[in-house]
Amino acid sequence: MLVHEMPWAQSVSARLLIKAGPRYENDITIGSAHYLEHMFFEGSKLYPSRRELDRAVESKGGNHSAYTDKEYVMYQAKLQTENASFATEFVHELAFNPLMADEAVAREKGIISAELRRSIDTPAQHVWNLLREHIWRGHPLGHNTLGTFESIDRISRQDLLDYHNRFYKPDNTILVIAGNVKTSQAIDMSMRDFGALESRKDEFPAVPPPLHNIDSLVRIEERDIKQVHILLAFDTKGHGESSTVLPQFQVLSKMLRNNIFHTFVYDLGFSYSAGCWPWLVRDGGSIVTAIEVAPEKTAEAVTRMVDEVNNLTINEDTVQEARAGVVSDTLLNLADTDEYANFIGEQELYTGTVKPPEKVKADIKSVSTEDIQNLKDLLFTRENAALVLLGPVSPNKAQSLDDKLTLLLDQ
Repeated sequence: MLVHEMPWAQSVSARLLIKAGPRYENDITIGSAHYLEHMFFEGSKLYPSRRELDRAVESKGGNHSAYTDKEYVMYQAKLQTENASFATEFVHELAFNPLMADEAVAREKGIISAELRRSIDTPAQHVWNLLREHIWRGHPLGHNTLGTFESIDRISRQDLLDYHNRFYKPDNTILVIAGNVKTSQAIDMSMRDFGALESRKDEFPAVPPPLHNIDSLVRIEERDIKQVHILLAFDTKGHGESSTVLPQFQVLSKMLRNNIFHTFVYDLGFSYSAGCWPWLVRDGGSIVTAIEVAPEKTAEAVTRMVDEVNNLTINEDTVQEARAGVVSDTLLNLADTDEYANFIGEQELYTGTVKPPEKVKADIKSVSTEDIQNLKDLLFTRENAALVLLGPVSPNKAQSLDDKLTLLLDQ
């Protein structure tokens, strides 16, 4: 359990992080973690309907949410300070006392299938799933978090109960409490609501790091839409959320994000949105540049994307600007109890160590121009790249785009 006292705050947030998700699934169980997350909102022993679950929190002036990430599932409740003790009571009830009624399991199949259809129909979402399938081919992380239509239809109530029994246990759970609460009170809340759970040292599935495993440099999915969505990704060579040099990847990504945005939005007028982000798991990932352009601008856009990568200006001024931006992105919102709970919870999940904001800031500010130059030289090569396009582009264009990358990335 992690506790952070924020005596000036008007709220208390409780978060449960369960180590589960697509990383620990296979072709048969794909989508189980997300399906199970949905089932927890179909009713619990104390609150046997979705409406009663909502009322339990909202009647106390709070809110709740959940999501399934690539390597964990998160459940959250945020309450006004005077109702702080209900936060842990609620997330425990949500995650450990689900009803899992047969009719609810059947009903949820339709809801999750609709969610999957929506993600496929939303290009800005679907293109990232294409990237996942492309660069992590053959690895569990290459699966869509939602599963497939076939796996959703196949999953049974017993499958969900088995998944819950396997992953939802104290040894696999991080409880985070942040807000206007004393540590002693938070400990009492935790023991009251979670103290009876039995520890189980079951063997946890060992999953190897995801490797950059592409069968071709360029992947195109042709679709009749108005824009082409383009992702140019560079593998991080085993560095991810748990890496000691994570700040270097964040600073390099920020430098590219600034340049890509200004070039494609303001200078060229090609895009409404454009940028670059570190797209990471515990032990790997990619630095990904992303743009959306009109179909006739596709070839030129790819050329300009690679130009921005090749010609990135690395000096003390540009690195300092990016360092300041990463500090802002990482720390600016930590006055919010939810944000702080997420800040320390993910650190514990990925590294087993929680750094205070001052240390995180110092690590970011320690990134040097030499660090960034070395990282750029290591990552930004043709052999380390992958290009994914979604939109009205013929797959026959793959070779010409491959050729462009050959000429530009090898120069």
